[in-house]
Amino acid sequence: MSTLWKRMCCAALLLAALASLGACGSHEAPVLNENALRQSLVGKTWTLRTIVSRDFDDDPALTIKFNADGTVEGFGGCNAFTGTYTLKDDYLEFGPLAATHKSCSPVADEREYTYLTYLATVRRLDTQTGPDELVLLTENQSELRFTSGGSGGLFW
Repeated sequence: MSTLWKRMCCAALLLAALASLGACGSHEAPVLNENALRQSLVGKTWTLRTIVSRDFDDDPALTIKFNADGTVEGFGGCNAFTGTYTLKDDYLEFGPLAATHKSCSPVADEREYTYLTYLATVRRLDTQTGPDELVLLTENQSELRFTSGGSGGLFW
């Protein structure tokens, strides 16, 4: 009977040790300072650089600008758009986006359609980027990469 008792005690100690090690090595994300995150987004004009692995140039620049009042505005390459956004920790979602209805070239129309379609599926933002970088993640983890152009260079 004492051998069984020793084995049960050893098993209990082993489980306790594993549980404490599991808590030590937790990879939970730190709690975000939502106000600081919002301030890093607001007031900058973000220029689209890539969607998934497709590069977008600056001719014309596709942009987005977050406003402090929860609204967003931008340019899709042909039309201006506006709407709302919800930001909670790293969760980001856009409300319906309204755009003007000007038609441009087929290439510009396709670029704009792609941009606005991907924006509609954004669900998170990557908080591990630099101050002049923005990465938005869609519901299927596709990336939209932006820069704010705040390089602070001599002539910029």
